Amino acid sequence: MNDDPIDKLVKIGFSEYEAKAYVALLRESPVTGYQLSKQSGVPRSMIYEVLGKLTARGAAMTLRRGGSTQYAPVPAAEFLDQIHREQEELIFSLKDSLAALTSAPDLEYVWNIEGHENIMAKAEEMIRQAKVRIYVALLPATFPALQPALEKAIGRGARVVIYTTSDLDIPGGQVVVAPTSEEALSQVGGLGLILVIDGEEVLIGEWLTATQARASWTSSPLLVFIAEHHLRTDLYLPQILALLGDRALDIIQEEDRELFARALESHISG
Repeated sequence: MNDDPIDKLVKIGFSEYEAKAYVALLRESPVTGYQLSKQSGVPRSMIYEVLGKLTARGAAMTLRRGGSTQYAPVPAAEFLDQIHREQEELIFSLKDSLAALTSAPDLEYVWNIEGHENIMAKAEEMIRQAKVRIYVALLPATFPALQPALEKAIGRGARVVIYTTSDLDIPGGQVVVAPTSEEALSQVGGLGLILVIDGEEVLIGEWLTATQARASWTSSPLLVFIAEHHLRTDLYLPQILALLGDRALDIIQEEDRELFARALESHISG
């Protein structure tokens, strides 16, 4: 990870010279333009133009001292809070503007996501946006990364139901435990996450290796319905079969028993 503040300032819209000058001001101020040029490495021919841009941006202030003009930085926390507020307002405004321009698509699409960090970021974003209900199936190892977002969703009144293989601690949420054998886990490969929010979006992720992961996201009503239906019904199947015992063989048609073979072997034959 790059911790250079100059690189990070460039990423939020500073020019390289503006970033160098602002960082130098934070290290030592107030200073004249001439002093700042020497401290920051910004050419003397450019320093006053750069200072003018920093002042207009709200990152620096001008001081009159002893007949000379000196410059000081606006404190970093205050300046960055200001940028954050401005960016939030801009994004909210842009969402409305672009939504008004966007026509409804004729076809639903599936967005493919690569990489663990990107998948988890999308999952957290979905959970933050959820208003009414969240259904999520995950392996216990995936839970800690999503726990803070899930707890906040519970705090704002959303219903959270987690389907997993061992008990999890999430006050206010509902945990449905469906113990799964090592053999069954090996059959699903790296499937590690199914997330459905408000009956409107679904994210299905799998981890192929420790470093390779992929997922699919869609708002297709049919696919969202199938995923939510699976979470709310199929994961109860082992417990239902256990309660039915031998009667399950009378209920399940012979040609369909292969679909239930592992669960039947576990809860009936055993």
